[in-house]
Amino acid sequence: MPRHKQPARLYFRHDERQWVIRDGSTQKRTGYGLEQRGEAEAALAEYLARKQIERRHGPAHPGELTVGEVLALYAEDRGRLLASPQTLACSIQALAPFWADLTCDAVKGSTCRRYERERAKPRKIETTSKTGKAISRVVTAGASTVRRELGVLQAALNYAHQEGILIHPITVSLPDAGEPRDRWLTRQEAAKLLRHAEPHVRRFILLSLYTGRRASAILELTWTRIDLDQGTVRFREEGQAETNKRRGRIRLPRQMRGHLSRWGTHRGTHVVMYRGKPVQNIKTGIRRAAERAGLEDVSPHVLKHTAITWAISAGLGVEDAAEYFNTSPETIRKHYWHHSPHHQEPALEVIERR
Repeated sequence: MPRHKQPARLYFRHDERQWVIRDGSTQKRTGYGLEQRGEAEAALAEYLARKQIERRHGPAHPGELTVGEVLALYAEDRGRLLASPQTLACSIQALAPFWADLTCDAVKGSTCRRYERERAKPRKIETTSKTGKAISRVVTAGASTVRRELGVLQAALNYAHQEGILIHPITVSLPDAGEPRDRWLTRQEAAKLLRHAEPHVRRFILLSLYTGRRASAILELTWTRIDLDQGTVRFREEGQAETNKRRGRIRLPRQMRGHLSRWGTHRGTHVVMYRGKPVQNIKTGIRRAAERAGLEDVSPHVLKHTAITWAISAGLGVEDAAEYFNTSPETIRKHYWHHSPHHQEPALEVIERR
């Protein structure tokens, strides 16, 4: 029985020190080095988009249009306008092997559930260590990952319909979101994580714990947006549009201001850098620090969750927390307020007076 052809994917060529796109027997060089994985993934998304034979311009029935064409249209038109094109590239890379050759009328609940089962199967991925050594890991995709990927599929289908390419709107069936994990670090765990982290990862951890911002906002933070005299930091470039992943501007706590003053004596372009270059992804650095510290379930999002949880636990109110962490009051109430010493306080006072 012939082997199933693997989809186009990234592969790091050690002899040429660059990422290449491997598609069957074809290898396309991206020109990006080891630490430019984000740019290489964007190049892969562009390759997948251009691989489509023909771009449609007229309306098509769902049975006449492939999902691959819809994803290609969305990646080509919208990819570079999004705040995180690398995230879109990863989602399309995951969606393409299953969906690309199916027509849009195949997008229904049973097919989406079959995709979820397919993504849940263990698979081996190849990464490269800082020394250039190839590392293989077996991973599976959880419900939240599949939900995010299918959300990209829904956005692509919506865009095709809005542009008049797809004659009928199509609804994607998403897995249940489930209850969010209430994982946050204690002060002792945070101290252990910092002790076992590499210098650039330590910077990221401190910025996360004091600002509560998302990983992308911290990794993209440049020194030009920090005013140590005024004690402020802007997490968005001037003129950059706000997105649902809110960033905003904050006053710096004195502890973080002190750290930044010390770091600023040896500045690069970005606050978090490794070997003179901006860091594209911090997940591996966080995971390795957590392993050395003997901690489980630590991720960049857990650090953000920890920052807000600590502040609420110390008595910060809903509105003040929403303003500082640039998060909606509804999110603070839903995910963090139960940690507050003031949680249900009025009700408790009334009941205890009986």
